Amino acid sequence: MDNLLEAAVILRRIFLLVITVYLIIAALLYFFQESLIFFRQPLNAGRQQYIEQNYKQVEEVGLKTHDGKDLHGWLVKSDGNGPSPLLIYFGGNAEEVSWMIEEAGGLKGWSVLLMNYRGYGKSTGRPGETALLGDALLLYDVFSNRDDIDRNNIAVMGRSLGTAMAVHLSARRDVSKTVLVSPFGSMANIARENFPFIPVRILMRQKFHVLPFAQEAYNPMLTLVASNDNIVPARHSKMLYEAWQGAKSYHVIRNTNHNTISANPAFWEYVTAFLERAGSPDL
Repeated sequence: MDNLLEAAVILRRIFLLVITVYLIIAALLYFFQESLIFFRQPLNAGRQQYIEQNYKQVEEVGLKTHDGKDLHGWLVKSDGNGPSPLLIYFGGNAEEVSWMIEEAGGLKGWSVLLMNYRGYGKSTGRPGETALLGDALLLYDVFSNRDDIDRNNIAVMGRSLGTAMAVHLSARRDVSKTVLVSPFGSMANIARENFPFIPVRILMRQKFHVLPFAQEAYNPMLTLVASNDNIVPARHSKMLYEAWQGAKSYHVIRNTNHNTISANPAFWEYVTAFLERAGSPDL
């Protein structure tokens, strides 16, 4: 009898420990999810000075959001004459986008807008799903009205987290082309796979459920995925791709992962060919 009582006490303690650990994990996911999703990156003075001294075709730009936050970034101007097509780039969750200035120079004939998210680089405020989606619309509305931009040829490019803004913008504005790198249909679904024992859909405030926007997008779209992506599994990218209503093309960049995909020369070859091609994205 004593052995049974002792076993019952041990089982009760184990049960309470498991419940406690479970509640702690759930609480951490709920209260600190912004820190787990948004890895905000600064812009140091040295990098900014380097840009100012070495890229004369780059215009430093700023924008005030509807709620009074300051967005900061750069417009890499086309070397052509007259209004140029514009590519609006949305980076990943740990990306300070000034690195794209070098790459933007290879997109001949295009101007490229690189604006850091709230809390990234020199942009103020805190990132969040509603704010970032709204900021994407604001960027389009403001820069499409510049005299040096061809408002009839504005494309968007999103990488990882940035694909949410690119898809949303494609569904809500007149976007000529869309480039999606490691896209997903729902961040909540990815989190649920990583934490199957946690009620993620209830706890997550930043769900980034963009699949419905893909079902409303009809412009040409290019999807690029890494062959060894363990952050956004290919099935999630494929689900978003299949939901897209317009002409589309899907390519796997071999021998790359989530973070190295853009280092492969084939990556930029696909992007450049897609932007230069009129009509269908088939390559």
